[in-house]
Amino acid sequence: MLAFVSISKNVGAQQAQRSETDIEILSKQAQEAMATKDWAAAEKSLEKLGQLAPNVSEVQANLGVAYYSQNRVSEAAKAFDRALQLNPKMSKAETMLGLCYAELGRNRQAIPILASAFRRRPADSQMGRLIGLDLQRAYAGSEQYDKAIAVADELLKRYPNDAEILFQSSRLHADRAYELMNHLMRVSSDSVWVHYAKADVQASLQHHDLAITEYRKVLEMEPRMPGIHFRIGRAILQSSKEATAADAALHEFELELAIAPENSDAEYEIGEIFRQKGQLDVAMGHFSKAVNYQPNFAQARIGLASTLMSTGQMREALAQLLEAVRIEPQNEVAHFRLASVYKSLGDTVNHQKEMAFFQKLHSAESSGELSLPGVSVTQQTIDP
Repeated sequence: MLAFVSISKNVGAQQAQRSETDIEILSKQAQEAMATKDWAAAEKSLEKLGQLAPNVSEVQANLGVAYYSQNRVSEAAKAFDRALQLNPKMSKAETMLGLCYAELGRNRQAIPILASAFRRRPADSQMGRLIGLDLQRAYAGSEQYDKAIAVADELLKRYPNDAEILFQSSRLHADRAYELMNHLMRVSSDSVWVHYAKADVQASLQHHDLAITEYRKVLEMEPRMPGIHFRIGRAILQSSKEATAADAALHEFELELAIAPENSDAEYEIGEIFRQKGQLDVAMGHFSKAVNYQPNFAQARIGLASTLMSTGQMREALAQLLEAVRIEPQNEVAHFRLASVYKSLGDTVNHQKEMAFFQKLHSAESSGELSLPGVSVTQQTIDP
């Protein structure tokens, strides 16, 4: 947290008639307390200094920091405001006042201050992220969601691995999606899009039967809407591992291709069903189409490589897997398959290298990486 230094110098210059000894003692106590982040002690010394020297802006600004650091935001705002009345050029005090306004919900007052500070990109990274988070909150609180999202995106660029920024950004998008969905329900409660939205929500909750029911309602209203048969197929596959489920899903994917012939996801799912059935030539044709339609489709390349490996075409499989790990460097299945191919080709060095990398990835994933429901396509696995 920033502090406004040179207390004793500024106090002494303006308060020569006061007891210099008292001022120096209190100034020293305040600075020592702030240095050790003993904010209660700093507050006590600064309040006494404020009484001795009410016209010194640095005293009021530091008092604001002491209050703010103890989560006494309303009192901090008053202290920063007093500091700025005494010295309007105290830009740091103005920034702190903007933070206080945002945290007090005074968004209209906070936004111009924080927006200006955020554009300047403070040298102190902690202060920069705090400014950005409070500006994002202020924009969202003012229902200026486009600007809030722009700030969130910029924060992610500046601090890509910051846990709080990742959380606040995801929550902002989720809150916005929820509000838009409620608005959709109000303005068009029985439209095709409402049923589509309800279906997606049920699918994300893994309520597959309910999702299928809503998707069927979409098709009743719009029989040729792209993507719906595909989603029904996915819901069927996720709801059961029985062979009959695979056949029912296959039918839906074929219906999807009749509507959208270049749907790479549908081609991939058909390829995977035939691969699991052992019909490798048919599977290979569908995987190849999926890769052709979408060259960066890593899952399709892994599926195609697995099929090629099963038919003994190791060099062709190698080419697909090298592309897969280029597209998704952290995909453990791709690295595992790649290690197997290198072993089959007699490349011991690369086999050992890929196995070591696979084990590292597998260990990291097992230690707690989130597994989110509703992935868009069937995921390739280590087991054949």
